[in-house]
Amino acid sequence: GYTDVRQLERLRMSGATVLTVTPYRWVKPDGEDRLPRLIEAACSGNLDVLTFTSAPAVDAMWSTAHEMGVYKQLIESLQTTVTTAVVGPVTAQPLLDAGVTPLIPERFRMGALIRLVCEHLALNHVRRLDTRSGNIELRGRSLRIDGQPVELAPAPLLLLRALLGAGGAVLSRESLSELLELRGSVHALDMTVSRLRSSLPDGRLVETVVKRGYRLRV
Repeated sequence: GYTDVRQLERLRMSGATVLTVTPYRWVKPDGEDRLPRLIEAACSGNLDVLTFTSAPAVDAMWSTAHEMGVYKQLIESLQTTVTTAVVGPVTAQPLLDAGVTPLIPERFRMGALIRLVCEHLALNHVRRLDTRSGNIELRGRSLRIDGQPVELAPAPLLLLRALLGAGGAVLSRESLSELLELRGSVHALDMTVSRLRSSLPDGRLVETVVKRGYRLRV
């Protein structure tokens, strides 16, 4: 479905008669909001991995992101927070051109792509920590404490992920406020911490360190 204009022109310049066949093409349905919602989720860091199986799909995402005015934000997110994975090098090219380096399986097949994504998630997106409030395991947005599922809203989940990544070290109010895009609002940060504590089986898991910030009770 991806038209390589440069290669087609090279063939024509060599004297060949070129007939093109499009086995499939990517078309954005009228009135659909699924792609904009996907882009918003990627920009906010609510995705772990974004997969592509065709270059036109990448181009369509770029085009829609431009229309939404979030193209730069999307690229930054794909470069730092959200992993991208593609089925092969042709699909990878639009990402590489934009400065995004995707995962590419050795065999350019859907099964190989799925296997690669699963292995990547298992190695890089599972966080575990033993604390005095129980064993914490975070897989993407799925949280378990001592094996029991715990539901968290997006903001408290983002806060817990940051504290979990610190491994018990103190994170400053300033850094957490910046992470949550609270524009330095102490009250908003305290409310998010309060929501996190109330959602946990043991709210004491999140400790306040006076005049410094917050940490997990390990």
